Amino acid sequence: MNREQIAARLDEARKRTLALVEQLSEEDLHRQHDVLMSPIIWDLGHIAHFEELWLLRRVGGRSAILPHGDDLYDSFAHPRDERAALSLLSPDEARAYAGDVRDAVLDLLAELSFDNGDPLLDHGFVVGLVVQHELQHGETMAQTIELGGLPAHRRRRLPSVTLSGEVVVESGPFALGATDHWAYDNERPSHVVDIPAFSIDRSLVTNREYAEFVEAEGVEMPFTWRQERPPPDEPVEHVSFHEAAAYAAWAGKRLPTEAEWEKAVTTSGGRLELVHGAAWQWTASSFEAYPGFRAFPYAEYSEPFFGGDYKVLRGGSRFTDPIVARPTFRNWDLPERRQIFAGIRCARDA
Repeated sequence: MNREQIAARLDEARKRTLALVEQLSEEDLHRQHDVLMSPIIWDLGHIAHFEELWLLRRVGGRSAILPHGDDLYDSFAHPRDERAALSLLSPDEARAYAGDVRDAVLDLLAELSFDNGDPLLDHGFVVGLVVQHELQHGETMAQTIELGGLPAHRRRRLPSVTLSGEVVVESGPFALGATDHWAYDNERPSHVVDIPAFSIDRSLVTNREYAEFVEAEGVEMPFTWRQERPPPDEPVEHVSFHEAAAYAAWAGKRLPTEAEWEKAVTTSGGRLELVHGAAWQWTASSFEAYPGFRAFPYAEYSEPFFGGDYKVLRGGSRFTDPIVARPTFRNWDLPERRQIFAGIRCARDA
């Protein structure tokens, strides 16, 4: 990837971010709309700080543009439910800071060598890190906007489910994990696993199907159903892992493991639909390190979340950029969480 392509990826991510928040008021940006989420203005400043930290300072050796940013935007020092009380930048200050960082980054790109043996620069990895970080925070901000029911949120329609039935995936070895140059540490190393035969649904569970489950079992409906009537043939979203697993059991099935999901997606061709671009799909797998895992470029991205408390989601939602929605990408969240744009694809033993 050349410098022009790298600059274009940075620009595309920024345009998505700014378009998402362009209609929000200053009050909307500063308010904490839910205890699970940061004020959106914190996310905007954090995006700029991450870019400054990794591109300007770690790679470029430049001085900090915002010296107090290391504390202000430390995700571990300041949990989400505390961030509204911080001395946050105003919207104008946050946009100016992000603009200053980006101008300096574009100047820096002309000086960088992407084949000098530095693993951060190899194939533009550090740029991919920054681009994906911004795109992922964009989806997080979209969650905040939806939780807050903000008027600026123009609902992006989901594609309708058109396929039914199952695909049988034969037993055998499968290379699980990534070889992509921009893949995260938790996607590596690629390693062979042996997977028994299984069947997986060709598509996602629809709102109509989930409504039958809600009525039959008396479970809580997704929170967005209180705001508008869900289109019956669109995939259900905003369900927790517990709810997804309960639906699968009610339907006489189960959730796929993440290895099953990845094998099905990469070996079944076009027989599966809505793999990404509709809803994240809960898997039965806990978020754990792959054998031979090595943290890179910093331990805090993955390691603190290993250990079984978090469940893995695969695929991608209507807010997930294709750069992120690769077959090996591992998303994760706590099993009780519903704010994520998560749906259901069922599987069963063959």
